[in-house]
Amino acid sequence: MAGPEQYSDSVKDRGMATTRVRLLSLPSDLIREAERLAKQEGRTKTEVLREALRRYSQEQRRRGLQRYGAGRARKVGMRQAGVVRAVQEFRRGR
Repeated sequence: MAGPEQYSDSVKDRGMATTRVRLLSLPSDLIREAERLAKQEGRTKTEVLREALRRYSQEQRRRGLQRYGAGRARKVGMRQAGVVRAVQEFRRGR
């Protein structure tokens, strides 16, 4: 793997909330991958990297909720099958 390269992309205001331009250092292989994806999808590298960070953030929140739920289930003595059943019943409106 090659050493890190600095990645910077100018950002125009596209009706988004305040946008700040930051310098980001990434390994060359990740920059090439971002460039490949951007070209393939007709997007900018900035859009690809922004989406990756959004998805990472969402995944972290989801995992946090899973840990919280698992801890709560343990406190009341429920096993995974019981949790799945309770969720299904709740979704059905029981």
